[in-house]
Amino acid sequence: MALRTMTFLGFLRASFRRGASEHRPPAQDRALAVRLMRVIFGCYIVVAVGLTAVQMLVAYRAASHRLQEDVAALQRTFSPGIEDAMWRYNAEVLRGILAGMREIPAVVGVEVRDEAGQRVQAVGTLTEASGEVRQVGPGDAFRPVLRSFGAPFSRTFALVHTDGNGRIYPVGSWTVHSDDSIAIEQVKNTLYVILINSAIKSLMLWFIFYAVIRTIVGRPLTQIRDYLARIDADTLGAPPLVIEAGGRHELHALADALNTMRARLRRSFEENAALMRDLREMNATLKDRIAERTRDLEALAHTDLLTGLFNRRKLDEALAEEAERAERNDAPLSLILGDVDNFKSVNDRHGHKVGDEVLVAFAALLRDAVRPTDTLGRWGGEEFMLVCPGTDLAGATALAERLRQRVETTDLPEVGTRTCSFGVATLAPGESTDGLVARADAALYRCKRNGRNRVEASLAPRLDAAVPERGGASRGDAVRMASRSRDDEAA
Repeated sequence: MALRTMTFLGFLRASFRRGASEHRPPAQDRALAVRLMRVIFGCYIVVAVGLTAVQMLVAYRAASHRLQEDVAALQRTFSPGIEDAMWRYNAEVLRGILAGMREIPAVVGVEVRDEAGQRVQAVGTLTEASGEVRQVGPGDAFRPVLRSFGAPFSRTFALVHTDGNGRIYPVGSWTVHSDDSIAIEQVKNTLYVILINSAIKSLMLWFIFYAVIRTIVGRPLTQIRDYLARIDADTLGAPPLVIEAGGRHELHALADALNTMRARLRRSFEENAALMRDLREMNATLKDRIAERTRDLEALAHTDLLTGLFNRRKLDEALAEEAERAERNDAPLSLILGDVDNFKSVNDRHGHKVGDEVLVAFAALLRDAVRPTDTLGRWGGEEFMLVCPGTDLAGATALAERLRQRVETTDLPEVGTRTCSFGVATLAPGESTDGLVARADAALYRCKRNGRNRVEASLAPRLDAAVPERGGASRGDAVRMASRSRDDEAA
């Protein structure tokens, strides 16, 4: 805890001195209030615009709905008069009715057609079936006009005359043309009122919020900044920070926390000297422990936990190193793979615990019998590997035979004597380590196939086989080479 306090104090001291050397005029402090206002009013404007848009959409839909209802209501008002004028062929009365309808705000144009679909009379602006907009001029002449901002629509009503005997005679139809731009015009004034109201409220709220934020946030933060700029290791005994602001809020709690931290830092200075001495002593001890632990971990990374022999990773490294040395010195290098015969029956009959004890005893037996220059390790399961540098095939075969005889005559825990099979191979010129391991494994496999408790030596690979560079063979190449070696040697 004291170490963390000392480190944090150093950071504060550097920050305080940098703040004092880069002291800014008080006018710069207002940037925080401005940023707060930008965020607040940015959110406010987004919400206001969204609500205004929703309000305008609702108002527009209501106006559009009323416009549709007004157009539909024209049927009840004007259909009887138009029907009578059409039945009597009274063009003047019909023209008067259409002219009166044109004065209605919801109507931009009206046309009347006879029962054959021929236009009889029309006034205003009409939208043809093709989408072309035309206006009826003097002498019933039509001239094209530009489409308005809104979407035009029309309603057509049938004209039917019923005589005194109740017989019905269709006399034509009449169509009212209107436009959604009328609804837009109706809500335009509402939009102006909403925008002016929002602008006035935004301006007033801006000044009010700025004054409040400046008083409650800006001024206390200036006091805190000035106090932190003055404090250092020599002024930790200065009077505590007091916020000059009405009420009590989070900045007062921040000032209290700073005062508490200042008091703790002052007390920590007295402890730091002794702590540093202890740390130096602990550091020296820790380095020794780390070095010892590192050595243990390195040994653990190369050791099989059950038998205490080298593991497969270490065997791969040792085999690669010995192969390079053998090639460099033109010396032989042999490999022995040993496998406990019928080890599965030990686990099945006596359990895995006894099986582990057998493997440990077998490993100790091999360790005592091999030469100091050889590398012995557990290759996997009940299989062990012995790397024999400077040993040709005959010498490695003889060593494997001695190991086989020793195993055969030694009692193992719980199971008595067991036998072991060994496969031997010698590195050929240009052969990879994977190829060497594959040939030894093939020889070991031949031992199992020929009755176990044997030593089988692998002959050198055929000269006409494509042998890769040492270290360059892939695992798949090694497997194929092992298969070919097993087949050749079996033959």
